[in-house]
Amino acid sequence: MSSVSGIRLPGLATGMDTETMVKQMLTNEQSKVDRAKQKEQTIKWQQEIYRQVIKDVNELNEKYFSLTSPDSMVSNSSWNTLKIKSSDPISGLDSNVVTATGNAGAAKIDYNFEVINLAQPARASYDINDRNSKLSELNLGLPGNTFKIELGDETKSKTITLEDTDTVDTIIKKINDSSSGEIKASYSEMTGKFIIETKKTGDAADFKFIGITVNGDGTETEGTPQLPTIGYTSGKNSEIIVKSNDGTKIKTLYQQSNSFTIDNIRYDINAVGKSRLTSEEDVKPVVDKMKTFVEEYNKIMDKVYDLITQKSDKNYKPLTDAQKEDMEDKEIEKWEEKAKKGILRNDDDMRKFMDDIQKSIFGDKIQVLSEMGFKPHENYNKKGQISFDEKKFTESLKNDGKKVYEVFSKDSSSVFEGMKSTIKKYVGGSSSVFAKKAGLEKTASAVKNFYSEQLKRQEDLIKSLQRKMDKKEDQLYKKFGVLEASMNKFNTQMNYFAQY
Repeated sequence: MSSVSGIRLPGLATGMDTETMVKQMLTNEQSKVDRAKQKEQTIKWQQEIYRQVIKDVNELNEKYFSLTSPDSMVSNSSWNTLKIKSSDPISGLDSNVVTATGNAGAAKIDYNFEVINLAQPARASYDINDRNSKLSELNLGLPGNTFKIELGDETKSKTITLEDTDTVDTIIKKINDSSSGEIKASYSEMTGKFIIETKKTGDAADFKFIGITVNGDGTETEGTPQLPTIGYTSGKNSEIIVKSNDGTKIKTLYQQSNSFTIDNIRYDINAVGKSRLTSEEDVKPVVDKMKTFVEEYNKIMDKVYDLITQKSDKNYKPLTDAQKEDMEDKEIEKWEEKAKKGILRNDDDMRKFMDDIQKSIFGDKIQVLSEMGFKPHENYNKKGQISFDEKKFTESLKNDGKKVYEVFSKDSSSVFEGMKSTIKKYVGGSSSVFAKKAGLEKTASAVKNFYSEQLKRQEDLIKSLQRKMDKKEDQLYKKFGVLEASMNKFNTQMNYFAQY
């Protein structure tokens, strides 16, 4: 091609394929650009793989090591091996009067419960016919329009200031906003009751109003705490008579709350009435959960071990743009799958992660864990994985479920707490090991990390190489343009001479 006013034209005068010749002359420069892009693609893949490992490990952590997860293995109740049934003592049908859930180490039970009354909060109740009624129309027995609410012996509420024009709804909002949920105001259209009550139940629960006077200098003087003067009832304990199955009275329970724990069993009192609670040992849910956990953990470790031991195939490098043009999408996909293999071979951080999490599991507990059916996998190709003996683990739970719980989940020295700590070190935030390497989503490390910085440098290099190639290309086209111009001049002269 020749260059005329910035437009490249083919070699009409010389008859040469200028474009092909220029392309051939730029082969070396194009190779440099391609190699730089191939390296850039490899770094992108490395970062993507790292981020997928981060995602997998975080999902395992959130599923099994979070107290709020239904699959949690760190909560006390998740190690419950008792199946407790609540039934009516006469009919034998299911009952909801008293329900219970066992925690780790709970013993079998067979008790009859008679709930005389439930624990109640302290409460003030007012009869109001219209929720649009204003404060000036209501008789709430408040010590003035500015007051605080004292809970027990401690004032936890903020100052509440009511206006005569405040309605029931705005009064409710101001009272509810005055504390962190320790006191609650509500109104029922059905009963016409406006109620102020404590969150706590039991005879220790009460509340008082403290009137506040604003002095001329702006200071405040608090009055004497006083009980509500209208419709007030103090908090009340629950009363439950407990008997053995043969009818022998064991004791009467007086509890501040309708939920309480005795002998590692949590009881929930739901209604007045009678209920029989019986239990049977059932270790299967705990065993099944542990089995699933081991399978999912081993899957991650198998993936990580494969990443650091895979050998790369030098015949499969990231495809150049030119190569992709001649291939189908499926061919590209298969090629790239092979090109990704081995790009994290012997990665130090991945290898150290495997070593550290194995130490956090077994450490000085390898003997006791082995007795419970939990040990490092003996197969060298399954390095980092756990060998789980379901039979041994089941027997351990049956023989001493509390000990199993203590080894795995009781405190900071337990197996799962150790794993949580290691996981936090590697994927727990923007300062974690893997976050610094590849970036963690929704943190500062997402853009500031080792791979992202490498990609930025590689991007700058590609731009620099591309500029150099473009410059050389322009120079070549200019030279061919000069040659074309000279040839045109020569042809004109030859035509002139040919006329004579």
